[in-house]
Amino acid sequence: MEAGKIQIRQFDRLTAEPGLEHAVFTRQGGNSTGPFDSLNVGMNSGDRAKIIASNRKLIIRQMGMKPHLFLNQVHGKEIQILKKEDNDPAETVEPGGEIYTADGIITDMEDLVLVIQVADCQAVMFYDPEKRVIANVHSGWRGSVGNIAGACVDKMRTVFGCRPERILAGIGPSLGPCCAEFIHYRTEIPKHLWPYKAADRDYFDFWQMTADQLKDKGIKAGNIENMKTCTKCNTRLFYSYREEKTTGRFACVIAMV
Repeated sequence: MEAGKIQIRQFDRLTAEPGLEHAVFTRQGGNSTGPFDSLNVGMNSGDRAKIIASNRKLIIRQMGMKPHLFLNQVHGKEIQILKKEDNDPAETVEPGGEIYTADGIITDMEDLVLVIQVADCQAVMFYDPEKRVIANVHSGWRGSVGNIAGACVDKMRTVFGCRPERILAGIGPSLGPCCAEFIHYRTEIPKHLWPYKAADRDYFDFWQMTADQLKDKGIKAGNIENMKTCTKCNTRLFYSYREEKTTGRFACVIAMV
């Protein structure tokens, strides 16, 4: 799907849900130049802050001028929880700022856009149509090792009463099994996750790892959608730290209306 120069990708299952909006923005259609060309939203990428802010405004405009919540992502396990009974969307967001240091966020608030910024890491989106709860998680290899996606399901269940079998999940463009090489995997990745390594080389299938972690928490296989788009193989559309080193971050967003 394309709107002007800005291009987005969407999950079929999430698109079919009424009252839900989401988008995976490509790197195209923004104002950044050089290695950050062009829709870079990552404040810690090395790009100019003023240009990044203008790119974020383009995304906000594309999503209908709703408040957007950007996280200060640190490859950790913290998941921020926002309840509508305690918060107002307009007061939750600090214009131009990242008021929460976390790598995931869950909310039952409408008209609040949850944003994850990535360049090889997975953005995993969640939606429970029964309880009307959404989540967005940043899962790099450290997040996958720590099972942050599974932890998000646990919190959706315990805090909001979500039933895992009702939850829909989408795994965005990220480093695929074709390119996820870990030559130091013996010290970086726990042994119980080595079955995800290819038999003949030091490449891991983090897509399947995340899907299995979600299924282990009770999400149905048919409710998990993977775009299966490798960022390193598709740098024309998506940023890839593995391929480019100095690069931007593309936005993955979800909101209820």
